[in-house]
Amino acid sequence: MKVVELAELLEGALLGQTDTELVRPAVLEDASPAELAFYDGEDAGKLSSSHAGCVITSLRPERFAARSLIVVPDVKLAWATALEAFPQPEEEQSAGLVYVSASASVHSSAALLPFTYIGPQVSVGPDCVLGPGVTVHARSQIGARVRIGASSVIGSEGFGYVKNPDGSHRHIPHLGKVIIEDDVEIAAGVCIDRGTVGDTVIGQGTKIDNLVHIAHNVKIGSNCLITGQCGIAGSSILEDNVILAGQVGIKDHVIVGAGAVVLAKSAVFKNIEAGAVVSGVPARPHRLTLRAQARLYKEKPSGEQK
Repeated sequence: MKVVELAELLEGALLGQTDTELVRPAVLEDASPAELAFYDGEDAGKLSSSHAGCVITSLRPERFAARSLIVVPDVKLAWATALEAFPQPEEEQSAGLVYVSASASVHSSAALLPFTYIGPQVSVGPDCVLGPGVTVHARSQIGARVRIGASSVIGSEGFGYVKNPDGSHRHIPHLGKVIIEDDVEIAAGVCIDRGTVGDTVIGQGTKIDNLVHIAHNVKIGSNCLITGQCGIAGSSILEDNVILAGQVGIKDHVIVGAGAVVLAKSAVFKNIEAGAVVSGVPARPHRLTLRAQARLYKEKPSGEQK
């Protein structure tokens, strides 16, 4: 790709050479004169040490070592657009070793990679990609342009038990389903349980990282970001645009308001207000958590910690 073509695609200002040809993306420190990199910081000196063919940046330094710069207002968004322009690694699209139930409906444009299982009455919409070893249990509904990573399990029976008079545990049947709306991306090793009688719902545009567990009857809104190793207990609700950082735990029947951010390793035991930023165990407003930590680790006059 020629750098002038990339600048036009990104709607950015091109500085330096205009005839540079780029063969692949690379990290800033290691990029060669034929590679594309990006820099999202404010230190113009960083650009003086990179010999990349082109760097995407928001800075306009007088001097830079790269052959070209493309100046844009949003570096990360431009970088994502640039990466999409390069050839993507292709997965094997063969339908061999795939099981699709006779009562399931799979759109002709959907790609099912080897060892995928599609259960009875499942529907898979257009332009979906289901990775190797994905299991989709009965009655699950998957919208358009959904991507599901390797070994994820959709619609498994939830973890629900009632105690018998003799003290043993009796499993509660789960008759609901999982509904995944359009443009959802689910990474590898994710487990999403079907509802008991209602449905577990993943809203449009939501992105779910590796090794996340979503329990029965959970409702997740649109455009949420759920990072690796989170656990969301049954019947909880995440409203639109919620962000959960790594290893967050959500108690059952909790509501996390729209636009709230739950920071890493937090435990949410009660409802979170819309737009709040919370952290800690139990999760509370992040400023309160920081103050509590400051008191906890404040040194005594003798130098000993409390």
